[in-house]
Amino acid sequence: MRDRKNPSLPFESSDSAEQQLWQALDDLPRADPPASLRRSFYNELEKAGSPGWGARLRGWLGLSGNSGWVTATACLLIGFGVAQMAVERGGVEPSRLAALEENISLLNRQLVLDRLQNDAPGTRLLGVYTASSLVQNDQQIAQALLIRASEDPSQSVRSAAIDALGSQLNSDAVGGELMSLLESAESPIVQLALVDLVLRNGSQQQISQLLRLANENRLYPDLVRHVQKSLGSETI
Repeated sequence: MRDRKNPSLPFESSDSAEQQLWQALDDLPRADPPASLRRSFYNELEKAGSPGWGARLRGWLGLSGNSGWVTATACLLIGFGVAQMAVERGGVEPSRLAALEENISLLNRQLVLDRLQNDAPGTRLLGVYTASSLVQNDQQIAQALLIRASEDPSQSVRSAAIDALGSQLNSDAVGGELMSLLESAESPIVQLALVDLVLRNGSQQQISQLLRLANENRLYPDLVRHVQKSLGSETI
């Protein structure tokens, strides 16, 4: 009878022939798993590490932080207050209604600023889209978008913020920063967003600066051709 240290582990057997068999099996080449199996594994791994739909919904709405919940709750309470006064009095006094509308507008503005500072890229992107309708008359919103355009780790958020600042390109506070960003941007996605912005909304001086950057090959090659073709100044 074989002398086994542990019958459940045959590779620990004292039988030399069996040990040689296990060593030979260990030397066999190991085939790589098929690509479909790897994709399935990583998909399952991503699902296991992803937050539930409730957490994703809260993040998307900008309600994952305390400030977001406070803002949303305040908006809800004001809405209930307006409805209650309308029911009890059959209407709302114009001055009080104007004050309530102003308060709701301020709360909505704060919610946008909170979203622009959220940790989740999707929530910041939602904040950018909402802020695009407020940026023309709000310097603080414009500065918050400028920070997203120049510093956000997500290229999609940066591109969206650049596009949202289109109406401010000719202002001294924003235009200079965006043109400086164009000269220093390393991401082709960010460069493309800035190039298109200048081509659509730029002043003559800004367009001349863009053309100079293209002629000096300080843009990505595809963007150099795009700029020169758009401005009808291709060089040989």
